[in-house]
Amino acid sequence: MDEIAKKLIERYHQNALSSEEDREFQRRIHSDADFAKEVQWHGLALEAIRLEGEKELRKRLAIKGKELDAKAPDRSTIIPWQWGLLLIVISVLGLWFISPTKTTDEPTSPVAPTKKSLPAPPPSPKSVDPAPVSPQAQTKPASIDGKKVFAAYFEPYRDASLEPSVRGSVVEISPQEHFRQLYWDGKYAAALFAFDSLSTFAQQDNTNLFLKANCLLHAKQGNAAAMILEGMLQIGHSRFVEQVPWYLALSYLQTGQIEKAKKTLDEIVEKKGGRLKNAAQLYKALK
Repeated sequence: MDEIAKKLIERYHQNALSSEEDREFQRRIHSDADFAKEVQWHGLALEAIRLEGEKELRKRLAIKGKELDAKAPDRSTIIPWQWGLLLIVISVLGLWFISPTKTTDEPTSPVAPTKKSLPAPPPSPKSVDPAPVSPQAQTKPASIDGKKVFAAYFEPYRDASLEPSVRGSVVEISPQEHFRQLYWDGKYAAALFAFDSLSTFAQQDNTNLFLKANCLLHAKQGNAAAMILEGMLQIGHSRFVEQVPWYLALSYLQTGQIEKAKKTLDEIVEKKGGRLKNAAQLYKALK
């Protein structure tokens, strides 16, 4: 694979493609099967590295916590310094109470109270109208984190009609049945690999394409999923035609294309399409 292809794959997974790079990326992924497969492999490798890094970090934090607990002193044997200070204060007060007070036989005449002048009342405060708040000083709404919203709403599509009627190993059943069995069992990463073993005809099947798009969304490859779903939306002839716009909106959210997601959700609500209730709720959350 040439250096340009490697650079395109890396920048694609960093969501850093320029307009020109994106056009070249789309051209290659549609015309070069090896390039498309490398994009998929790279995404899965990044996900595996991320999960392994989180596991190692949790392990190190647990070890560090045990070390700190072992070094912590036994606080039950330490006498706080506040108790010492309290004993000193009690001793001084005791000496003050038992010491004799000095008395005199001379009568004391009461001191005439001095007349104090009363202070002048403070001036009444003037009412001050609040200064108008300029539009620039008003708080701006927080930006929407598309990935977090996506995670809250995304669930891979499941339908009772997708449950495999035949189960078995890849040797006993066809590659297509094996692919759909992996998807039904929730093994989405393995299903992506199994999709590559399908025949050209099976890879163009709308059901298989729709399931692959769901697998890609689960693998956080929203751009690749969006390409499949956009193509299905243009064709229009599919048993999943009511579901495609919903998952297309989610793919836009995952890749940070908030306006595209809102537009797609608005179309679902306006046409009263599939997942209407979900679309209306999500559209309201994005406003």
